[in-house]
Amino acid sequence: MSKPEDKYELLPKVPEHIVDKILSEVTDFASFMKHDSEGAKRSVTSDIDWLKENKDFLGRAVEASVDPALDLYSETLTHKDWVDLRICLLKGVLLTFQIMNESMKEGIRRK
Repeated sequence: MSKPEDKYELLPKVPEHIVDKILSEVTDFASFMKHDSEGAKRSVTSDIDWLKENKDFLGRAVEASVDPALDLYSETLTHKDWVDLRICLLKGVLLTFQIMNESMKEGIRRK
């Protein structure tokens, strides 16, 4: 297994204000899921599709990072719970990408 520095050394430093901004999106998304789960699912699916179309295999990688873990619990979750949990986990990965993207944009603006 690789050392953490080998896996993460090139990731940007993340300013606290960006993390705070994205964490507020976590709260907003949880509310979105509660009040309009179909809209939340469409939003996440749209983002994944965009990644698939514009960032080579990144969209597929996002799905691949979530689906095998969910499959471990497929027998204990209802289909609806499995789908809802999948959307929440996918959104978590997407928000991590947003944090990195915002941090990289800020780094570019500072130069």
